[in-house]
Amino acid sequence: MTPSPKITLYGYATSPFVRKTGAFLYYKGLDFTHIPVNPINPAATIGHTKQTMVPVLEIDGEWRTESSDHGHWLDAIFPDKPLCPTEHEQIVRDNDAWASAFLHAGFRALIDTDLNAAMRARLWRFAEILNSDTPIPNEIRSRWPDLVANAPFIKAMGENMDLTESYSAMQMRLVGEFIERLKGGPFLGGLDSPSMADLAIFPNAAFSYMVGCEDEPAITKLEPLKNWFYAVAQHLPANPILVQDYLVVNSL
Repeated sequence: MTPSPKITLYGYATSPFVRKTGAFLYYKGLDFTHIPVNPINPAATIGHTKQTMVPVLEIDGEWRTESSDHGHWLDAIFPDKPLCPTEHEQIVRDNDAWASAFLHAGFRALIDTDLNAAMRARLWRFAEILNSDTPIPNEIRSRWPDLVANAPFIKAMGENMDLTESYSAMQMRLVGEFIERLKGGPFLGGLDSPSMADLAIFPNAAFSYMVGCEDEPAITKLEPLKNWFYAVAQHLPANPILVQDYLVVNSL
């Protein structure tokens, strides 16, 4: 019998793109090990990749970065339950590119809005989650909201966004695009099963609610998106967000 490939996902659970790759693995039913990466010293864990960005997916000693590439790589090795079905490839690729922009837009609140009490509480909660896997010095944890808001990668994202569009207008536009891209189907593109794009967005739509930062998943306030959300949930485990079970406050 051929031994099962050894699959390792490196990254921190607070990263939307790490959760995206994690959702791919969960959807395909693959056994994998999640190794948390300390954002203060990522080289200690992923130094063998010669870079500091996550996620890193390693399969039998071969590693690759970039979550969308992970989806296509997984399909090539494990063709069951395809993330990008050949017959719908262009639709899925288009929706996945849109989903990546959707995830990047989630950082907008840190770029041009004030760090109010609610946002600070959320970021401190994220620091608690990071600390549960890879201890962070108390002085850094206490300053976490300001450190994240002023991080170079956040500043770089802002330089590549249209900041003339207000944050609220951006949110409304994305919601409208989301509903349009469902095309009346249960999943993006009007497809009958989840694809890369659905699995990119879902764990990120669930994350803040599951770790106790929201009273309900914000995306479920509109009926089409609520239906989509719970349809995707049926294809994933009860805890698809890569945090330890004891950190889950609200279940789906």
